[in-house]
Amino acid sequence: MRKNLYQCCQPCLTRKSEIKWGACGMSECRLDEICNIYDCPHYTAENEGKGYALIRTPNVGRGRLIMSDVHRVSFENYKKRNARATPECGDLIFAREAPAGNIAVIQNGEAVCLGQRTVLLKPNPKIVNAYYLAYNILTPWQQRRLLAPSAGSIVSHVNLKDIKAFTLTLPTIEQQKIIAQVLCALDDKIELNRRLNDNLAA
Repeated sequence: MRKNLYQCCQPCLTRKSEIKWGACGMSECRLDEICNIYDCPHYTAENEGKGYALIRTPNVGRGRLIMSDVHRVSFENYKKRNARATPECGDLIFAREAPAGNIAVIQNGEAVCLGQRTVLLKPNPKIVNAYYLAYNILTPWQQRRLLAPSAGSIVSHVNLKDIKAFTLTLPTIEQQKIIAQVLCALDDKIELNRRLNDNLAA
């Protein structure tokens, strides 16, 4: 199993300093109450072939970044694209289009910057576990809620204001960590089996 994510998360400020938990240990909150949220720069970065990973929407998988076929930029452009906020271990990147609704956690050792139509989420680790948040958002029910405003559009997309206002119900942080550890362990086994199958097929 991978190293616990909460050991490498950095605390961040949120609009709401305290979440009130109900008697059942659950709390309903908006994403912008538990995360600092930053939009990407609104210009396209050219692929320079080497340097820092530029995370475009095809690189945002379901819980994990897809680093194959990633575009790369220089340190200068990396700094420019991260002028609003620098993506760090334990942050999440959300794809607003193509494929809309995907979200992935940045893992240790991945120095990245945002491509077009992506959003950076910096969760408060005292309130929400990043992996739990990703799994929650990726459930079919939450995906339907996220994409409902663009129903009928030729291309599905999610607006930044809808991401910020998106509500979800959280169990306590201790319960989130337990759930996330189980699901991460399953994902690790799936990924290992995939790699073994790829090696056998090669």
